[in-house]
Amino acid sequence: MNKFLRWMCALCAVCLMLSGLAVAEECGIGEAASRVPTTTTMSVEQAVLPATSAPASKGATTTAPASTGSSTNPLANENSTKGFVYRMYTTVLGREPDAVGFDYWVSKLEKGEVGAAEIVNGFFNSNEYIAMKKNNDAVVVDCYQAMLNRAPDAEGKDYWMARLNVGMTADAVCSGFVSSNEFIKLAAQYGIKTGKITLTKARDQSYVRTAFVYRLYKDCLDRDPEVDGLEYWCDKLNKGTGGTQIASGFVFSNEYKNRLADNDKFVEMLYRAILGRDSEPAGKKYWLDQLNFTISREKALNGFMTSNEFAAKCASAGLKVGKKIAEPDTSRDWKANILVLSLINTERAKAGLPALTTREDLWERVAKVRAQEVKKSFSHVRPNGTSCFTAYDEAGFPESYEAENIAFGYKNEKDVVNAWLNSVDHRASIMSTLYNTVATSLYAKTNWAQNFYAELGK
Repeated sequence: MNKFLRWMCALCAVCLMLSGLAVAEECGIGEAASRVPTTTTMSVEQAVLPATSAPASKGATTTAPASTGSSTNPLANENSTKGFVYRMYTTVLGREPDAVGFDYWVSKLEKGEVGAAEIVNGFFNSNEYIAMKKNNDAVVVDCYQAMLNRAPDAEGKDYWMARLNVGMTADAVCSGFVSSNEFIKLAAQYGIKTGKITLTKARDQSYVRTAFVYRLYKDCLDRDPEVDGLEYWCDKLNKGTGGTQIASGFVFSNEYKNRLADNDKFVEMLYRAILGRDSEPAGKKYWLDQLNFTISREKALNGFMTSNEFAAKCASAGLKVGKKIAEPDTSRDWKANILVLSLINTERAKAGLPALTTREDLWERVAKVRAQEVKKSFSHVRPNGTSCFTAYDEAGFPESYEAENIAFGYKNEKDVVNAWLNSVDHRASIMSTLYNTVATSLYAKTNWAQNFYAELGK
């Protein structure tokens, strides 16, 4: 079917030239080209995950102390440095101490080199504890038992779970307990100083900042953060990089672009990743209309990042909003895309047809590529000898209904659209109900590529 359609387009183009309808010699629109999918049972891309819930309050602690279990070792009931170290082994590592390790920690305490907090921190950061790969629920329980000698209360547990769930470590939990009256009394009970925990990891410095980065991973990239990546972005935030710059690093990363999210999913992602909530109908409609017919995704991101809602979140967290990122909206190429879209939608409206929308990824990854290639080779065959539709494939677009119009020599949008509309085949693509998305690119002032696409299932 594909070959038949392309052959028909070529034949019609020849007929047009013979009948005197072709454009002047210094301009050209070439043949029209189209491709249909081999199957229409295409899957629709999954929506991104919802944002992490808002932080909970620690609240007051009212739960009675929990038993750490019975032991025949007399150290279990000894209020001394040895008793405290023994307690760490049984509570954190769940075993009897080995002689070498036990003597090491007891010596550190007795010499005054460390306090109770440093001992606790050492056990939670030990290779042995890390190798247990306990889930966040178990880690919080262990922190409560080790430092407060009790099970967690529900409100406090939720508070600390929220922090671990966005990538903070047990260090942050233990650090939060150091100044509590319960831990101070526990240390005094064993006759040792409280000590302190110095947080060295960037992701442990601020829950709000870490949660912001975590949301970008989950809602933008649809995955959990890797430790190095989370550290990198949290460190940049902690050192004063603006939220806009951090967000743009995710939103315009190749990883996100390769997901080929349509405008609807892009708007939902911005609401969850930037504002930490789902969209409301009126707001979503506004941004979707803007993206479908007028603005770039960079401009949309700037709109969210400069909103009063985001500014308030930044102020409460001590974050800088940051500077606006560069927008392609003022470029000649993007303006051409939007004006051509308006002109062809005006023509479609006359025929009672629904408006086509545009997508920045189709414009950037297909139309811009093809416009540059048209200057080198004015054909639907690319300079590398493959079909123009391989540009869609290379961009990652699933096989679908696709079409392409090309032109050269036209210096403005009105003239090139009129030329296409006066060609049977090119007009057929513009007026077709097979496609719902189009992007047009202008390269080197007179080289045009117009690429159509159908988002199946819409």
